[in-house]
Amino acid sequence: MINRSLLLIVLLLAAGCARTDRSEIIAEAGERKLTRAEFQYWAGKEFDRSSEAERMEAVSQWIEISMLEQEAKARGLLEDTETQQQARKMLANYYRAVLLAKEPHPEITDSLITEYYRAHQSEFKRPSDSYLIEGFWCESSDSLKAFRRALERTDTSGMRSGLVIWEGKWLTNKSELEPDIYAALREIAPGGLTQVLPVGDGFRLIRLHEVYPEGTQLGLDAVRQEIREQLLVEQSQRRQERWLTDLRGRYQPRFIQLDQAK
Repeated sequence: MINRSLLLIVLLLAAGCARTDRSEIIAEAGERKLTRAEFQYWAGKEFDRSSEAERMEAVSQWIEISMLEQEAKARGLLEDTETQQQARKMLANYYRAVLLAKEPHPEITDSLITEYYRAHQSEFKRPSDSYLIEGFWCESSDSLKAFRRALERTDTSGMRSGLVIWEGKWLTNKSELEPDIYAALREIAPGGLTQVLPVGDGFRLIRLHEVYPEGTQLGLDAVRQEIREQLLVEQSQRRQERWLTDLRGRYQPRFIQLDQAK
Protein backbone atom coordinates (compact mmCIF):
# COMPACT_ATOMS: atom_id res chain seq x y z
CA MET A 1 0.00 0.00 0.00
CA ILE A 2 1.28 3.48 -0.86
CA ASN A 3 2.40 5.32 2.27
CA ARG A 4 1.20 8.83 2.99
CA SER A 5 4.37 10.66 2.02
CA LEU A 6 4.35 9.04 -1.43
CA LEU A 7 0.69 9.88 -1.83
CA LEU A 8 1.52 13.47 -0.98
CA ILE A 9 4.16 13.55 -3.71
CA VAL A 10 1.84 11.99 -6.28
CA LEU A 11 -0.94 14.44 -5.50
CA LEU A 12 1.12 17.56 -4.77
CA LEU A 13 0.16 19.22 -8.05
CA ALA A 14 -3.53 18.30 -7.90
CA ALA A 15 -5.99 21.16 -8.47
CA GLY A 16 -8.84 22.04 -6.12
CA CYS A 17 -12.19 20.37 -6.54
CA ALA A 18 -14.70 22.09 -8.85
CA ARG A 19 -18.16 23.16 -7.72
CA THR A 20 -20.24 20.16 -6.78
CA ASP A 21 -23.75 19.36 -5.59
CA ARG A 22 -23.59 19.74 -1.78
CA SER A 23 -25.42 16.44 -1.31
CA GLU A 24 -22.49 14.66 -2.96
CA ILE A 25 -19.84 16.16 -0.67
CA ILE A 26 -18.51 13.88 2.09
CA ALA A 27 -15.78 16.03 3.62
CA GLU A 28 -14.09 19.41 3.29
CA ALA A 29 -10.63 20.75 4.11
CA GLY A 30 -9.92 24.35 3.21
CA GLU A 31 -10.73 24.80 -0.48
CA ARG A 32 -10.86 21.06 -1.12
CA LYS A 33 -14.02 18.92 -1.18
CA LEU A 34 -14.28 15.12 -1.23
CA THR A 35 -17.25 13.79 -3.18
CA ARG A 36 -18.86 10.38 -3.17
CA ALA A 37 -17.47 9.77 -6.66
CA GLU A 38 -13.92 10.54 -5.51
CA PHE A 39 -14.31 8.51 -2.31
CA GLN A 40 -13.82 5.23 -4.17
CA TYR A 41 -10.27 6.28 -5.08
CA TRP A 42 -9.36 6.51 -1.39
CA ALA A 43 -11.35 3.56 -0.04
CA GLY A 44 -11.17 1.14 -2.97
CA LYS A 45 -14.96 0.74 -2.92
CA GLU A 46 -18.11 2.80 -3.23
CA PHE A 47 -19.18 4.94 -0.27
CA ASP A 48 -22.51 3.14 0.21
CA ARG A 49 -20.74 -0.25 0.24
CA SER A 50 -18.11 0.76 2.78
CA SER A 51 -18.20 0.11 6.50
CA GLU A 52 -18.01 2.94 9.01
CA ALA A 53 -14.37 2.06 9.78
CA GLU A 54 -13.45 2.05 6.07
CA ARG A 55 -15.14 5.42 5.57
CA MET A 56 -13.34 6.94 8.55
CA GLU A 57 -9.93 5.68 7.41
CA ALA A 58 -10.37 6.88 3.82
CA VAL A 59 -11.74 10.29 4.75
CA SER A 60 -9.10 10.84 7.45
CA GLN A 61 -6.39 10.07 4.92
CA TRP A 62 -7.93 12.45 2.38
CA ILE A 63 -8.20 15.25 4.97
CA GLU A 64 -4.58 14.95 6.08
CA ILE A 65 -3.20 14.92 2.53
CA SER A 66 -5.49 17.75 1.41
CA MET A 67 -4.31 19.93 4.30
CA LEU A 68 -0.65 19.19 3.54
CA GLU A 69 -1.09 19.91 -0.16
CA GLN A 70 -2.71 23.26 0.50
CA GLU A 71 -0.11 24.21 3.11
CA ALA A 72 2.70 23.25 0.74
CA LYS A 73 1.17 25.40 -1.97
CA ALA A 74 0.63 28.33 0.44
CA ARG A 75 4.28 28.22 1.51
CA GLY A 76 5.57 28.13 -2.06
CA LEU A 77 6.91 24.58 -2.04
CA LEU A 78 5.46 23.91 -5.48
CA GLU A 79 7.86 26.52 -6.90
CA ASP A 80 10.84 25.47 -4.76
CA THR A 81 13.50 23.78 -6.94
CA GLU A 82 15.00 21.61 -4.19
CA THR A 83 11.57 20.37 -3.11
CA GLN A 84 10.69 19.48 -6.69
CA GLN A 85 13.97 17.60 -7.12
CA GLN A 86 13.46 15.57 -3.93
CA ALA A 87 9.84 14.84 -4.88
CA ARG A 88 10.90 13.55 -8.30
CA LYS A 89 13.60 11.35 -6.77
CA MET A 90 11.18 9.82 -4.25
CA LEU A 91 8.54 9.30 -6.91
CA ALA A 92 11.13 7.71 -9.24
CA ASN A 93 12.06 5.23 -6.49
CA TYR A 94 8.40 4.35 -6.08
CA TYR A 95 8.02 3.91 -9.86
CA ARG A 96 11.06 1.63 -9.84
CA ALA A 97 9.55 -0.55 -7.10
CA VAL A 98 6.18 -0.80 -8.86
CA LEU A 99 7.66 -1.52 -12.29
CA LEU A 100 10.04 -4.15 -10.95
CA ALA A 101 7.18 -5.80 -9.07
CA LYS A 102 5.43 -6.25 -12.42
CA GLU A 103 8.43 -8.09 -13.86
CA PRO A 104 8.48 -11.93 -13.68
CA HIS A 105 9.78 -13.04 -10.29
CA PRO A 106 12.66 -15.51 -10.12
CA GLU A 107 11.73 -19.11 -9.37
CA ILE A 108 14.04 -20.78 -6.88
CA THR A 109 13.76 -24.51 -7.52
CA ASP A 110 15.12 -27.38 -5.43
CA SER A 111 17.55 -28.23 -8.22
CA LEU A 112 18.99 -24.68 -8.14
CA ILE A 113 19.42 -24.91 -4.37
CA THR A 114 21.13 -28.30 -4.64
CA GLU A 115 23.43 -27.05 -7.41
CA TYR A 116 24.40 -24.00 -5.35
CA TYR A 117 25.12 -26.16 -2.29
CA ARG A 118 27.40 -28.48 -4.24
CA ALA A 119 29.29 -25.54 -5.77
CA HIS A 120 29.75 -23.75 -2.42
CA GLN A 121 29.86 -26.68 -0.02
CA SER A 122 33.06 -25.48 1.67
CA GLU A 123 31.30 -22.25 2.70
CA PHE A 124 28.92 -24.22 4.90
CA LYS A 125 31.59 -25.53 7.23
CA ARG A 126 31.02 -23.69 10.50
CA PRO A 127 33.99 -21.51 11.56
CA SER A 128 32.67 -21.42 15.13
CA ASP A 129 29.92 -22.92 17.28
CA SER A 130 26.60 -22.16 15.60
CA TYR A 131 22.98 -22.29 16.67
CA LEU A 132 19.79 -22.85 14.69
CA ILE A 133 17.23 -20.76 16.55
CA GLU A 134 13.67 -19.52 16.26
CA GLY A 135 12.50 -16.22 17.73
CA PHE A 136 9.20 -14.92 19.14
CA TRP A 137 8.53 -11.32 20.21
CA CYS A 138 5.81 -9.70 22.30
CA GLU A 139 5.41 -6.30 23.92
CA SER A 140 4.07 -7.90 27.11
CA SER A 141 6.20 -10.09 29.38
CA ASP A 142 3.17 -11.82 30.90
CA SER A 143 1.67 -12.58 27.47
CA LEU A 144 4.94 -14.05 26.24
CA LYS A 145 5.30 -16.17 29.38
CA ALA A 146 1.80 -17.53 28.80
CA PHE A 147 2.73 -18.19 25.15
CA ARG A 148 5.85 -20.03 26.33
CA ARG A 149 3.76 -22.35 28.47
CA ALA A 150 1.39 -22.93 25.55
CA LEU A 151 4.30 -23.55 23.17
CA GLU A 152 5.53 -26.33 25.43
CA ARG A 153 2.16 -27.96 24.69
CA THR A 154 2.65 -27.22 20.94
CA ASP A 155 -0.14 -24.63 21.12
CA THR A 156 0.63 -21.66 18.84
CA SER A 157 -2.74 -19.90 19.08
CA GLY A 158 -0.97 -16.87 20.59
CA MET A 159 0.50 -16.08 17.18
CA ARG A 160 -2.86 -16.42 15.45
CA SER A 161 -4.32 -13.95 17.91
CA GLY A 162 -1.63 -11.42 17.01
CA LEU A 163 -0.29 -11.13 20.56
CA VAL A 164 3.00 -12.78 19.66
CA ILE A 165 5.06 -12.06 16.54
CA TRP A 166 7.10 -14.85 14.95
CA GLU A 167 10.56 -13.48 14.09
CA GLY A 168 11.59 -16.40 11.93
CA LYS A 169 14.09 -19.21 12.09
CA TRP A 170 17.77 -18.65 11.36
CA LEU A 171 21.31 -19.94 11.82
CA THR A 172 23.68 -17.80 13.85
CA ASN A 173 26.98 -18.01 15.71
CA LYS A 174 28.22 -16.68 19.04
CA SER A 175 29.62 -13.43 17.63
CA GLU A 176 26.19 -12.51 16.21
CA LEU A 177 24.29 -13.13 19.44
CA GLU A 178 23.65 -10.64 22.21
CA PRO A 179 25.38 -11.76 25.44
CA ASP A 180 22.14 -12.40 27.35
CA ILE A 181 20.69 -14.48 24.51
CA TYR A 182 23.92 -16.46 24.15
CA ALA A 183 23.97 -17.14 27.90
CA ALA A 184 20.32 -18.28 27.79
CA LEU A 185 21.02 -20.63 24.88
CA ARG A 186 23.95 -22.18 26.70
CA GLU A 187 21.59 -23.24 29.49
CA ILE A 188 19.20 -25.28 27.32
CA ALA A 189 19.41 -28.34 25.09
CA PRO A 190 18.23 -28.52 21.45
CA GLY A 191 14.45 -28.42 21.39
CA GLY A 192 14.29 -26.25 24.49
CA LEU A 193 13.04 -22.72 25.09
CA THR A 194 14.85 -19.87 26.80
CA GLN A 195 13.23 -17.84 29.52
CA VAL A 196 11.46 -14.64 28.44
CA LEU A 197 14.16 -12.00 27.83
CA PRO A 198 13.76 -8.20 27.76
CA VAL A 199 14.81 -6.65 24.45
CA GLY A 200 14.31 -3.08 23.21
CA ASP A 201 10.68 -2.12 23.59
CA GLY A 202 9.43 -5.64 24.25
CA PHE A 203 10.39 -9.19 25.17
CA ARG A 204 11.80 -12.15 23.25
CA LEU A 205 11.59 -15.91 23.53
CA ILE A 206 14.09 -18.15 21.70
CA ARG A 207 13.70 -21.82 20.80
CA LEU A 208 16.94 -23.69 20.16
CA HIS A 209 16.60 -26.22 17.35
CA GLU A 210 20.17 -27.43 16.86
CA VAL A 211 23.77 -26.76 17.89
CA TYR A 212 26.57 -27.11 15.32
CA PRO A 213 30.05 -27.22 16.91
CA GLU A 214 32.97 -25.49 15.23
CA GLY A 215 34.10 -27.37 12.12
CA THR A 216 30.72 -29.00 11.47
CA GLN A 217 29.88 -29.45 7.80
CA LEU A 218 26.26 -28.39 7.48
CA GLY A 219 24.01 -30.56 5.35
CA LEU A 220 21.77 -29.25 2.62
CA ASP A 221 18.63 -29.31 4.78
CA ALA A 222 20.26 -27.10 7.41
CA VAL A 223 21.15 -24.37 4.91
CA ARG A 224 18.33 -24.72 2.40
CA GLN A 225 16.59 -21.48 3.48
CA GLU A 226 19.88 -19.58 3.62
CA ILE A 227 20.67 -20.68 0.05
CA ARG A 228 17.16 -19.79 -1.12
CA GLU A 229 17.54 -16.25 0.24
CA GLN A 230 20.98 -15.88 -1.33
CA LEU A 231 19.68 -17.03 -4.72
CA LEU A 232 16.74 -14.64 -4.46
CA VAL A 233 19.13 -11.74 -3.85
CA GLU A 234 21.40 -12.73 -6.73
CA GLN A 235 18.57 -13.31 -9.19
CA SER A 236 16.82 -10.09 -8.15
CA GLN A 237 20.01 -8.15 -8.82
CA ARG A 238 20.36 -9.76 -12.24
CA ARG A 239 16.69 -9.04 -12.95
CA GLN A 240 17.21 -5.35 -12.16
CA GLU A 241 20.32 -5.22 -14.34
CA ARG A 242 18.47 -6.80 -17.28
CA TRP A 243 15.55 -4.42 -16.77
CA LEU A 244 17.81 -1.35 -16.75
CA THR A 245 19.61 -2.62 -19.85
CA ASP A 246 16.25 -2.99 -21.58
CA LEU A 247 15.27 0.57 -20.57
CA ARG A 248 18.54 1.94 -21.95
CA GLY A 249 17.97 0.06 -25.19
CA ARG A 250 14.48 1.52 -25.62
CA TYR A 251 15.22 5.09 -24.55
CA GLN A 252 18.80 5.42 -25.87
CA PRO A 253 20.14 7.77 -23.14
CA ARG A 254 23.31 9.71 -24.00
CA PHE A 255 25.50 12.41 -22.50
CA ILE A 256 25.88 15.54 -24.61
CA GLN A 257 28.67 18.11 -24.28
CA LEU A 258 29.62 17.20 -20.70
CA ASP A 259 33.08 18.67 -21.31
CA GLN A 260 31.75 21.95 -22.68
CA ALA A 261 32.93 23.93 -19.66
CA LYS A 262 36.55 22.75 -20.10
